Amino acid sequence: MKVLQICNDFAGSKVHVSLVRKLDEKGVEQVVYCPVRDQKLIGVNRFEGTHVEFIYSYIIKSWYKFLYHYKRRVLYKDMKARVDLSEFDLIHAATLFSDGGLAYKAYREYGIPYIVAVRNTDINTFSKTQPQTWNAGREILLHAKNIIFLSKALKKEFEQLYFTRSILECIRYKFVFQPNGIDDYWLSHLDTTIRSGRGVLYVGDFSRNKNVSRLIEAIRRVRFNPAFKDVYLTIIGGGEDHRNKTLNVINRNSDFVRNLGRIHDKSIIRSIMRHHALFAMPSIYETFGLVYIEALSQNLPIIYGKGQGVDQLFSEKESPVGIGVNAKSIEEIEQAIYTILNNQSIYSNKQVDFTLFDWNWIAEKYINGYKSIVQ
Repeated sequence: MKVLQICNDFAGSKVHVSLVRKLDEKGVEQVVYCPVRDQKLIGVNRFEGTHVEFIYSYIIKSWYKFLYHYKRRVLYKDMKARVDLSEFDLIHAATLFSDGGLAYKAYREYGIPYIVAVRNTDINTFSKTQPQTWNAGREILLHAKNIIFLSKALKKEFEQLYFTRSILECIRYKFVFQPNGIDDYWLSHLDTTIRSGRGVLYVGDFSRNKNVSRLIEAIRRVRFNPAFKDVYLTIIGGGEDHRNKTLNVINRNSDFVRNLGRIHDKSIIRSIMRHHALFAMPSIYETFGLVYIEALSQNLPIIYGKGQGVDQLFSEKESPVGIGVNAKSIEEIEQAIYTILNNQSIYSNKQVDFTLFDWNWIAEKYINGYKSIVQ
């Protein structure tokens, strides 16, 4: 069995490389086609495998995002020139519109079956703001063998989209719920210690979507209460489109915000997690959010965006793992911090089955899915 992985964000995400690596270790023959928009991304996340070949192509222009159909034609022509499509038994497209569009064209020309994953950008960019792509999206969905959702919240939102209403009953049987995994390091260092203290931890980038400025403002308000004047925020991360604006907010609130910058050593991050009371990343949009599961592995209660990422993945009644909030409401973020700090003993990770986030187990599920389609 030979699988073509189409992934325009392979160089920008550890999620895709984790799956490809595990599939390679299990003997799946793969070619990864990775179109990039920056020459510096060529080769990023490539690894030496036994059964995998990586093909990077500096082909994407910034203005392609406004011309979906043109972009799809250009990338498909490039992919055909670099990859012998007749060799493949199956195509795995990492996104519905961008990657799934290429998979659909290969299906039409070569008859290769394909599966697609639905991600945040598919819903909040293409499905909500680019109606000129909807007919193509429906065709991709109708001819896909499986439609993969990384979170239950994303699946629910997808089912409510205007552009899918007319075909929903025709494609629902293809839906597969499959969350992403976390690194083996976290699975081998699970902790059930109840956290305490006044520290709030954030790990992530400084994009507008990650909502760091609202989180800082919520903590500033929490500190108005004399009983919570010692609450502080520790930040690990940086970069992205709101970097300068976020850094300005951090600097203005340096009396209670510590910015540690980017840290790649998992043992250091783990140590920092264990010295905080909760993890907060109230993202506006989130496909899944591996860092929530990493935080839960250290028994840190989590604050997350309602209707996004890990929302609906865990019960909020018995042994809750955290609180979902309206990401645009500073008041809700503030109240969630109060609630967790006042009730730290009731939050725990004991309801979490961490085997669901083991890449070995996830890779086996994908392999079984591949085989059921190919055979």
